[in-house]
Amino acid sequence: MPPQPASPEPQLAAPEPPHAPPSQSASLPAAPPTGQFYAPPNAMPHAPPQKPGTNGFAVAALVFGLLGGFLLSVIFGVVALMQISRRPQAGKGAAIAGMAISAAWVVVGVGTAVILALNTDSDSTASDNGQVNVNEIVIGDCLNGLTEGRNIENLPVVRCTEPHDGEVFAEFPISAATFPGDAAVTTQAEEGCVERLRNYAPKAAEDPNTQLYYLHPTAASWLTGDRDVLCVALSASGTRTGSIFD
Repeated sequence: MPPQPASPEPQLAAPEPPHAPPSQSASLPAAPPTGQFYAPPNAMPHAPPQKPGTNGFAVAALVFGLLGGFLLSVIFGVVALMQISRRPQAGKGAAIAGMAISAAWVVVGVGTAVILALNTDSDSTASDNGQVNVNEIVIGDCLNGLTEGRNIENLPVVRCTEPHDGEVFAEFPISAATFPGDAAVTTQAEEGCVERLRNYAPKAAEDPNTQLYYLHPTAASWLTGDRDVLCVALSASGTRTGSIFD
């Protein structure tokens, strides 16, 4: 017999893999996410807030106020108050204190000047016991060389602590538009000096030893603008030492 072709071997189907068990993620609900802040590895903690400093102009105002630099103290004080109103700085009290001290310096200075002016007598004009023009003689001056009956242009002014003839205690103008005549001028001068002596030195006005002397305008001096009467207190016993207030 002729050979028969070999019959093919039967093909076997590949075995099916076993079913994998269902995954748990497919059967369980999804978990909610977790929130967390991220901190950089080099992050530094916040520094505590610093306390505000003292304004430099306020300090300067106080220093200059203490040293007597009142002008600079006031300027710096004003600048300091303006800056402090806009900035969180200390020093308001120092600025105000500096300006207050400066104001006190001004008051003391003005008061001292006024006292010196009021207490100034003839010492400045008569330091050398020289002749002084009658138009420059002032109340409080002590005089020598007082005479009557002539035109007087200059008189010796001396210190009141030295022997002298009289002391000037008043000055006032003649009330007239034109020269009223010698008699009228003399009357105004006498009455005006007597009244003013009572106000200037009441004790001397009551002293019978006190006499009056006055310089007054003449017809000729009136034409040059002379209008004032100068009242002088004398001692009937002669020269005296000290003021009529003593």
